[in-house]
Amino acid sequence: MPTSLYTHTTRVVLALSLVIITILSLVPVRGSLAVDIWDKAQHAGAYLYLTLLVWGASSPRGLTLRHAALLMAYGIGIEGAQACLPWRSFSVLDMVANASGIATGGALLGLLHAAGVPGVFPAKDKSPTGGSTHQ
Repeated sequence: MPTSLYTHTTRVVLALSLVIITILSLVPVRGSLAVDIWDKAQHAGAYLYLTLLVWGASSPRGLTLRHAALLMAYGIGIEGAQACLPWRSFSVLDMVANASGIATGGALLGLLHAAGVPGVFPAKDKSPTGGSTHQ
């Protein structure tokens, strides 16, 4: 089944977003690298955004633990790369903020699904044959 224009476009936006976030995460920064609540909010917001993009880019629509694990692995990879740069530093608190953004995205999608918003997650097949109509 071919993917929809929406899914294809969301995949392109996701790829571009990953490139941009990677670049912004690795370039030199001005000012202090001290713990800053605004910095953690930016991390959480970025990973909330990525979580929603992953949901939109999946076909059928859905967010799985695998998606969340891949986003966490991406964030850990960024932190590992930052540890190798003299102008950046590795931060466990950044990873916690990333995880909170992913969890917030999952919770938001779960709330939308629970509220009955159509299309948030694919409908579960409740037929006794597991979807097969053949006997």
